[in-house]
Amino acid sequence: MDTQKTFLAGTAALLTLISLTMLAPFLAYILTAIILAFVLRPLQIKLEPYIGGTISSALLILAFILIIALPFALAVGTVATDALELVDEIEDIEVIDLGELEQTIFDLTGQEIDLESELQELLERFTAVAVGGISQIVGVITSVAIGLLIMIFSLFYMLRDGDRLYNWIRSVTPVSEKIQKDLYSRAEIMTNAVLKGHVLVAIVEGLVGGLGLYLAGVPNFAFWTFIMILLSFIPVVGAFLVWAPASLYLFLIQQPVEGVFLFLYGAIIISFIDNVMRPYLVDSRAELHPAAILIGVLGGVYVFGAIGLFIGPVIFGLTKAVLDVFNANYKDL
Repeated sequence: MDTQKTFLAGTAALLTLISLTMLAPFLAYILTAIILAFVLRPLQIKLEPYIGGTISSALLILAFILIIALPFALAVGTVATDALELVDEIEDIEVIDLGELEQTIFDLTGQEIDLESELQELLERFTAVAVGGISQIVGVITSVAIGLLIMIFSLFYMLRDGDRLYNWIRSVTPVSEKIQKDLYSRAEIMTNAVLKGHVLVAIVEGLVGGLGLYLAGVPNFAFWTFIMILLSFIPVVGAFLVWAPASLYLFLIQQPVEGVFLFLYGAIIISFIDNVMRPYLVDSRAELHPAAILIGVLGGVYVFGAIGLFIGPVIFGLTKAVLDVFNANYKDL
């Protein structure tokens, strides 16, 4: 009997490892499909009794592609182009006399520093981290096409056969029903809190801030909108780190009206989103520190590219949920 168990366990482990190796190149797309299925599942449940599981799943996917996926793809291309233009144009910045500043530093410290080269290298490094995954996605068209196809099919079957998949997962999970119930409950709370209270708020805050930059005439506003979305995962001070310096920049280039407009826009409208919308949407039971969300976003973008914005913080949240359940039920395992 032990021999049979060992054989089956070994075979299952080997095949699981092979399967994961096969899925590894498309892991980001599969994780995205899982998150989308979680978000769209309530709509699927409402539509299914009227038009059936297959048609409702297909309609939801079509709506997602037209309303979200295509605009997102266009935005990714715009951000990448904007970032590259920003790197190319940094040497043309004339707001600050870098030569005079270099001389001042030399007089004070005795060190010769090429500030223009240092600034350009710093921006190139930052851009590589922030949008490196995006550039790779744009450059590898075939891989993206296959990945998107896998994501769409995975999402379709997760929506249509979600109940069967859920029941199968529960049947093969080697823990008690009580622990499973606790685990899935915490995971749902955490995922909702991350997606609604952090990811959604950050995207809305960044986009609203980007609109302000555009109206004020700030150059490369698409790239800075992307940066504001990233920074908006930091409550209170996030987007401020972009729109406040942008206001100062407008004053320095002799555009005081635009500078005042952007400052008031940021202080009133952007801050309102962060201070009102975030507390309203975040579930207090989640107890996920903003620092974890920020690390999840940056790590997700670095590992998965643009879609890591959503995947990263969710993975961090689910990790905390699993650890909380493990800690709470350690004596019963």
